[in-house]
Amino acid sequence: MRVEQSERIEILKQSSLFGYLGSAGINRLAGLFKVLTYREGETIFKERGPSEMMYIIYDGEVDLTTIRKREETLFSTLHRGDYFGEESLFEDDPRYYRAIAGTDVVLLALDVDSYLYIYPDLPDIEERLEIAVESRKLAIQIPFSWLGQDEYPLVVARRHSAVLWAREIASIFTGLGSVVAGFLMQLLWLPERPYGWLVMGIGGVGALLWSIWTYFDWRNDYFLLTNKRVVWIEKVALIYDSRKEAPLRTIMSVGEQRTRLGSLIGFSDVVVMTYVGTIRLHDLAHSEVISSMIETSWHHADDLNRRDEAEMMDSKLRQKIDDLGYPDDLTRPAVTQRIESTGEESNREPGFMEWLFSDFIRLRYEANGAITYRKHWFVLVRAAWLPVLLMLIMLTVVIIRMTGGLPFIPLNAALYGLVGLMFVDFLWILYQYADWRNDIFQVTLDQIIDFDRKPFGKMRRRSAPLENVLSIEYERKGFWGFLFNFGTVYITVGNTRLTFDFVYNPSAVQQDIFYRMGERLETLRQYEIDSERERISEWIASYHRRVARKQQEGDEGQTHLNSSEPYDGH
Repeated sequence: MRVEQSERIEILKQSSLFGYLGSAGINRLAGLFKVLTYREGETIFKERGPSEMMYIIYDGEVDLTTIRKREETLFSTLHRGDYFGEESLFEDDPRYYRAIAGTDVVLLALDVDSYLYIYPDLPDIEERLEIAVESRKLAIQIPFSWLGQDEYPLVVARRHSAVLWAREIASIFTGLGSVVAGFLMQLLWLPERPYGWLVMGIGGVGALLWSIWTYFDWRNDYFLLTNKRVVWIEKVALIYDSRKEAPLRTIMSVGEQRTRLGSLIGFSDVVVMTYVGTIRLHDLAHSEVISSMIETSWHHADDLNRRDEAEMMDSKLRQKIDDLGYPDDLTRPAVTQRIESTGEESNREPGFMEWLFSDFIRLRYEANGAITYRKHWFVLVRAAWLPVLLMLIMLTVVIIRMTGGLPFIPLNAALYGLVGLMFVDFLWILYQYADWRNDIFQVTLDQIIDFDRKPFGKMRRRSAPLENVLSIEYERKGFWGFLFNFGTVYITVGNTRLTFDFVYNPSAVQQDIFYRMGERLETLRQYEIDSERERISEWIASYHRRVARKQQEGDEGQTHLNSSEPYDGH
């Protein structure tokens, strides 16, 4: 199959890998690509095979698979304009995934020799290839089960490794300090006691666990650019789970903010401004190149949106003119359907064990499109400290009695008292936990909810539509609020005010609500656009039918005149 030079240039301009090049660079590069064709099901290259070419899809689909748990697993399906096999231009290692033609496919292929020929004229290409290769490897390692069926990652990146080492310093010094203190205590201060070894053991194990937790905390935060959206995922183990995203079509601008440390080491925040809020991608290496790749994907998405809009308008007009009925799923926007289905899922009542152990002590989590917040652990500790204290006192008394102290207390009575008190305290603590767990605040796709319920007692639920929110404020009061970073978020709706009390990181809660408000307003705007498109198509179709009817009436009149008998003068 022959692919014209102009078509190759158009494909390269849409690629996030080469789209940043000027016209002269793209023109030269386009001439080096060869055209290859594969039948459906044919293998383009195998895993562990030699790396010799990179490919860009001109027509058709390509499936990328890898071996997971001894089974071949599909991790990405690529379409027109997407590239793969880019690792052949960056490294000599064998392929680490397999490419199969999902349909009959036409590919533009660039071999290593041609790339090396033009490499000096491609600025920043090596940095882009590094990002692309590392992103592909991360996309294979991390299961993005929440991505859409026709959605795939283009860029996946974690925070700069310098951020990890900066956080590890505290645990490293803690471990070293405990070892030194324990060593001095054992050799100089209390050599006859094992306290030094105890300090070294507890301090060393604690520092090691802290270091491991810090590593996984850093590892859980990453940025994702797909063919449809920008996503920032941030997780704190057992505490916090956040995913902020924005469709590419809503992006207004992309910028960078760099600290002095970031300027010195080479990382910065990428700030994506959208119609529905701001998404800050923290501490990314290659931030300039990532910003450029976001912009390229954003402009490509705009072109696709305009094309889709034109096709949708054309389809509606054809349906109206042909007097075809509308299927139910075309009369309402997809986002509205997602809101309704989400509501149905979230109304399902969980069982007791599922309720007790799901999201056990997390302060923020997302499920079925709703963000759920709980009160800070400080509230739970403040409510449960007394039964815990009583249990510790009774346990201490029993230990002292068993070691020979407090002889006036019968041992059996102490043991029975401990068991009875532990049972009562367990019920007391369980009640306080259930009371703490039942007080939740939610931000769904279309409303905010304040839900309070006492175990075996009264229940109160207050809600308000997101589009009716007038203002959002937050404050942190007192020493404990500043120390543990919790406070109250105030949401003003008309003449009433909803409060999210004792929530962790109230500034982030405020941002979540602002972001969901923007999403909701964008949904309503899209609904209005769809309604307007429906009205316009109906007007045009009505005009077309009217013109056709008049033309038909004119044709019938002309036919009648032609069929009449000529006048003979009698």
